[in-house]
Amino acid sequence: MRHLQFNFTGQGSIGFPAAVMIACTWNKDMALAFGQSIGRMANDMDVSGWYAPATNTHRSAFAGRNFEYYSEDGVLAGWMCANAVNGAREWGVYAYVKHFATNDQETNRTGLLCTWLNEQSMREIYLKSFEITFKNSNPGATMVAFNNIGTVPAEACPELLNDVLRGEWGFRGFAETDYFGGYGYQDSDRMIRNGCDLMLATYSTPQSTVTDQTSATSVIAMRQASKNILYTVVNSRAYDKDIQGGLPTWEKVLILIDVILGLLIVCLEYFAVKKYLAKRKEMAPTVEAE
Repeated sequence: MRHLQFNFTGQGSIGFPAAVMIACTWNKDMALAFGQSIGRMANDMDVSGWYAPATNTHRSAFAGRNFEYYSEDGVLAGWMCANAVNGAREWGVYAYVKHFATNDQETNRTGLLCTWLNEQSMREIYLKSFEITFKNSNPGATMVAFNNIGTVPAEACPELLNDVLRGEWGFRGFAETDYFGGYGYQDSDRMIRNGCDLMLATYSTPQSTVTDQTSATSVIAMRQASKNILYTVVNSRAYDKDIQGGLPTWEKVLILIDVILGLLIVCLEYFAVKKYLAKRKEMAPTVEAE
């Protein structure tokens, strides 16, 4: 999977207004056009995933990610985000809607930052834009927040990732952590069992690898995570073109080798039998007629 993030394409990219500026237009078509532009650029770069858009709620003017988030109003933010996702989807690009959920602060974001709130404010305010997005578009993926919800890491919160996202909202796709740097509380075994399917690391580390790979429950969790990831990828532009039917090349090569070896064995058997019969004929006693 290849992913698009504005500053990390390696090829440069077009500059777009910040999300809050798009939300200020109150224009769904503008948000859709923005997503279409992202999708077209991703397609030109042969990229299938987009690490955006982000739709947490503005609570303070000092929040470190306000430029990425649309609004303090969940309904406005939700429809802007949903249309941006739909625009990218027109090009087969899946979006990681982020940072799910209640991400509000960059300072100490990986230092066991706890967000305290009740279920009513969670649903009516902080999940509203996510709910609108997931119910009215098909992101395919979500990037989960660094912070804790209460004392439970969002990346390992089954109530958030399984009960609400998948159970209530009907999301089909995969959930990925934010950068998995092994910040002490990030535990891949715990996360994969509670609805987070993929650890975002640029290379394999002991922390980002599921260590318990033998127990039945771990195998089931890994199998489900793999299914979620594959479901997203095969329903993206990554599989829209250049799909060759029939057997893969490596299977064809193996079959050809098997056929050649089979013919070689038959030939060797033929010559071995022929040589045996000739030798047997030479050793047979000669009977002379009187």
